[in-house]
Amino acid sequence: MAKTLTIQLSDDLESKLTAQAQKLNLSLEDLILQSLSQSAKQENISDFDPILPLLGTLKFDNSDVGENFTRTSSAVI
Repeated sequence: MAKTLTIQLSDDLESKLTAQAQKLNLSLEDLILQSLSQSAKQENISDFDPILPLLGTLKFDNSDVGENFTRTSSAVI
């Protein structure tokens, strides 16, 4: 069942969206519906972990932080 949603757009946003819709030969409504559909297909924003894209991007020469224990512990003492 379809639902009706009423939104208020600033004049600036409305003119930008209208121009984009005209370039794509779409109505403003169709452009907004397509944008909402694409957004709904993406990951749930609450499930998004901002660290996830960084995993595997850092290089660390020590496989175990404890490898340097003797060297650093003698310097501390």
